[in-house]
Amino acid sequence: MPAETLTTNFDPALMMARQALYRFSALCLLDPRRGAWQQLVALRDSTLLDDAAGLIRNKPAPWPEELGLGELPAAELNPATVLKALPATADELNCQFEAAFGLLVSSACPPYETEYINGKFAVQRAHTLADISGFYHAFGLRPSTAHPERHDHIVLELEFMAFLIGLEFEATKSDDDVSRERVETCRDAQMRFFREHLAWWAPAFTHLLARESGNGFYRQAARFLAALLTAERARFELPACQHEPQPRPLERPEECEGCEIAAL
Repeated sequence: MPAETLTTNFDPALMMARQALYRFSALCLLDPRRGAWQQLVALRDSTLLDDAAGLIRNKPAPWPEELGLGELPAAELNPATVLKALPATADELNCQFEAAFGLLVSSACPPYETEYINGKFAVQRAHTLADISGFYHAFGLRPSTAHPERHDHIVLELEFMAFLIGLEFEATKSDDDVSRERVETCRDAQMRFFREHLAWWAPAFTHLLARESGNGFYRQAARFLAALLTAERARFELPACQHEPQPRPLERPEECEGCEIAAL
């Protein structure tokens, strides 16, 4: 990739904004028993998320004129609305979490990608899990025994996108052939992972989660993520998904161990 292309496409503010919003969405959907409420409360006094969301809402690239199923417009990309809906206590947030996701895998809005693949296609489910694991391993991420989780959980997929953006940012600090190759690798991985492992199912997940969460915190978190996915889909110039996959958790694939990015 030519040096001038790297300079032209490198917008550090936009990169940091995207990373912050991916991490925020992941934190909102993290199991509250792992300290999510405390971390979210700490964000109330920060202007970082508001600035990041404002930058994305007003970015030069236009938002799509036509929204796909489950997508939401730029106005929904408002972290203040999400934080305003945060319950007063960690226990209240945990109650809402259990109501939305259940003690086991929710059949109404499961947060796992492979639950949206027809249960009859066990081979496809196994292939999808293997492909996700391959992405993680290719960038040096290994299973975590401290926080075991299936690799196709929405939190891990969002954190992986944030991780790739961080790697791209680090690579752009140098302007040599190796760094330019790393930038290209990170950008390609972001586009491919988003296209293959978020774009097709995550909008449906956010739609179902918002429907199942009443007027609580997870409804606002779901709507925020739906808007972020819309912005990212436009950024990667991908077509809108014209079908809404339904969760089919009848024949659950064998769960795999978690990934270290779950602990980020």
